[in-house]
Amino acid sequence: MFKPDRLAAFCDGVIAIAITILVLGIEVPSIHKVPEKELVAYLIDSLPSIQGYVTSFLLVGVFWVQHYAIFHYVKRVDRPFVCLNGLFLLCVSFVPFPTGLQVAYRHDELAFVLYAASLAVCGFALMAIWYYATRKHHLISDFVPNMSIQSMQRRLALTTGLCLLAMPLSLVSLNLTRLILLGIPISYLSDRAVDSGWREATGDSEASQEE
Repeated sequence: MFKPDRLAAFCDGVIAIAITILVLGIEVPSIHKVPEKELVAYLIDSLPSIQGYVTSFLLVGVFWVQHYAIFHYVKRVDRPFVCLNGLFLLCVSFVPFPTGLQVAYRHDELAFVLYAASLAVCGFALMAIWYYATRKHHLISDFVPNMSIQSMQRRLALTTGLCLLAMPLSLVSLNLTRLILLGIPISYLSDRAVDSGWREATGDSEASQEE
């Protein structure tokens, strides 16, 4: 068993790099190629790139929040857990590619299916991490209530499920599926039992420190 601190720091670094690379999909024009009188038209043409960046930024941000919440409960890690985290980082660091692809081929269903699939795989990786860590309280405290564990499972399943739902719906309406994906970060505005468990755990930790 190992302490989770360095693994969490490494994961944060990789996710930060991946989320930063997303902005590289927005090209800053040269004044020689795009004169000032054509700048407005260029910015309008760049709106799909900006929309793709914002959407992926929010979704990767959601994955980071989920990962952060998982590590709040994890007290120790082992080699399989480290490997599952590596799989998650592999998936997250891949997201900039399908993001750029679905921006370049904005009206192509295959490009969007690949994009949604890459996000769904990120969700599955997080579900595997949480399931492994909480199975028989393997890597978490024995005092974490089952209600918090199940709430986190539902939250991860909701994210993954919406990504999976977006794949077949992209054959019907690409704009509708983009709105569905944007609904994922909005769903995080609601309070869940996992958040209550987080506050309780934090309160217990602060109380023990005061004692």
